[in-house]
Amino acid sequence: MVNEERDVVLSSAVFQRSPVLSGLLRYLIDETIAGRASTLKSFIVAVDALGRKKDFDSASDSSARVQMGRLRKTLESYYVQHAPSAGGCIYLLPGSYVVHLDARELAYPKLTPLPNAQEPSVAEDTAHASPPAGSAQSSIPFYRRSFLVPFLILAVISLGAAAAYFTQKKPTAVSVYRSPILEIIPIDIGKNPQAGQSSRRIASFLADDLNRFKISRVRIGTGPASAAELNDRPHVYRLYSRLVTDEDDVTLYLNIDDVQADIMIWSRILIIPPDPEKLRAALVPIMGEINGGQGVIASYEAVQTRNRNDGGYPCLLKYFEFSRYHGDILENKVAACLQKPVLEPHIRGTILGVRALFEMERKSAVADVDAAYARGIEFARAAIIVDPNDGWANFAVANLSYLKQDCPTARLYTQRTMTANPNSSAFSAILAGLAPICNYPDAEKLLDQALQAQSPYFARARLQLVLAAISQNRLEKIDEIYAAELPLSGYNRSNFYLTEALIAASKGQRAKAARYWDLFAATTPQQSKTADDKLSNVIVVPASRQRIIQYLQDAGVTIS
Repeated sequence: MVNEERDVVLSSAVFQRSPVLSGLLRYLIDETIAGRASTLKSFIVAVDALGRKKDFDSASDSSARVQMGRLRKTLESYYVQHAPSAGGCIYLLPGSYVVHLDARELAYPKLTPLPNAQEPSVAEDTAHASPPAGSAQSSIPFYRRSFLVPFLILAVISLGAAAAYFTQKKPTAVSVYRSPILEIIPIDIGKNPQAGQSSRRIASFLADDLNRFKISRVRIGTGPASAAELNDRPHVYRLYSRLVTDEDDVTLYLNIDDVQADIMIWSRILIIPPDPEKLRAALVPIMGEINGGQGVIASYEAVQTRNRNDGGYPCLLKYFEFSRYHGDILENKVAACLQKPVLEPHIRGTILGVRALFEMERKSAVADVDAAYARGIEFARAAIIVDPNDGWANFAVANLSYLKQDCPTARLYTQRTMTANPNSSAFSAILAGLAPICNYPDAEKLLDQALQAQSPYFARARLQLVLAAISQNRLEKIDEIYAAELPLSGYNRSNFYLTEALIAASKGQRAKAARYWDLFAATTPQQSKTADDKLSNVIVVPASRQRIIQYLQDAGVTIS
């Protein structure tokens, strides 16, 4: 079916005019059918599909990413005018080289409905609409219609008065805290030319994947600041790296400097395996540690923005702090700042996505889950319209769809979320725990991905990983989950006690599981009478709560 749709698409005028995009689409479809597309990286695509030489520098040559962006936009432009064949629309998720085929409303949710392939789109109909032939007003220009003249005069007078008023007032500067910049400095390989290939792979991976998080704006090198940056004066961080090769190993040294303060704020040492896939696996946990919502830059920036009340980026950081600690004061701050305008276009979808999730996490959601869902899904859908490729936007839709057991939507947006950002420990862990509710076909792969990306900084992830391992009947995976110490905040202590109760039950330690359940129950509000009430304070999805209750009861743990 994808080949049939490909032939139709490539015969269109828009693709006939672009042999480069036509060749790229053919290549990606062939690689998808062969099962190799999920392993492609920008370097391979640039060489195999775009004709770059094998020694080109993928860190400085972004041709693959540019052409992939053009291909996605060209496909979307095609489907604005044309209905798909019986098989569906061809589309590519952001950051992925895998070709998909799906219904038009799922592949391109931003497009207006198209009645059939022969009729113009709704947008075109609106743009070229004319008054009905028999209308008395149809031939009269807008400004000549007599009944509008008084209103036009009044409008002109009002505008003149407003202009006179504002010319007497000096404009006030608006202080906005913009998201910082993370500059990736070219890897230092010393005098070892053999390390060149490894350095290109690492640089390409860092540039591609760190940018999927929205904590900082990522760029290669220390290029000249744009006019907007000169005005905004954002905080700048620099990621330095050095490869050292000896007889047995290749070692990667990483550190991040705060440029303004001229201090190092983070460092790591990694032993780099020669195999590309193992190299990627070694680097994945580092992504979230650097640029994730609970990572080093977010934590450092949260201190800088703690006393700021503007919306946008500082609000995003407040939400991450709330999701980690909860508490009435934090909830009120997040609620207030989420209603403020977002002036940075690249995080508008993210802000709407976290606003959707926040509706399900605030106290009022426990009392009326349906109302919280209604508000949340409205924000989540708006987030997809603003930025269909945003990881948080897609994650919000997936999360809320599992709540209502809307399984077709949940499965689609789980896939879209993990394509948008496969390295987020929060996304992979939470969705791995929810995926069995809707029999997500790649649930096992999702759990493996979550274990690979897990972070000790995200306490709730341990609970979701345990739930996923239990629901998939893969109890051996529990041994791969990081151990944790008792957290300081009450909310995270609840998560910790519940997690330890489930781990003990999975190992047949009934008395220990019962003891941890009692500790968990003691941390819940007094009005929480039943086990389901107690769990609702940390688990929103009813199906997940029932699965926990059933599992503990089957393990012989008495809960109330």
